[in-house]
Amino acid sequence: MERWLAGAFIALFCWGFWAFLPKLAVRHISALSSVFYESVGVMVIGAVSLLIAGRNLESDPRGVIPAVLTGIFGGIGLYFYFAAAKQGPIAVVSAFTALYPVVTVIMAALFLGERLYWTQVLGIVLAVAAACLLSYTPGA
Repeated sequence: MERWLAGAFIALFCWGFWAFLPKLAVRHISALSSVFYESVGVMVIGAVSLLIAGRNLESDPRGVIPAVLTGIFGGIGLYFYFAAAKQGPIAVVSAFTALYPVVTVIMAALFLGERLYWTQVLGIVLAVAAACLLSYTPGA
């Protein structure tokens, strides 16, 4: 088994909960309030990371800037995810937004020079088809 696979599985399950729990939150509080409280959760993880890293916390701007931008884009996306979760069925919202790796794959090919094989292109096509099928509501 590849060394990265265990971490990828843990991320998969954590993100599964991450995608589901907003529906419970927005049943009782606004999307904007939910984003604030979700950010508190992220700050807890940040504080734990700081405690673990201690004086070894790295600060190279070539890494810090993309990391901060990740938080900014994640926060903006998070707000719109919560807003969509409040208005629509979480199964459909989650399936549709789960297409974000398509953006990542395209950006990796364009900006990092990562090669796309025909099987990966087929995977993207099938992922888009799957999201469309998961999002389809008969009679709607």
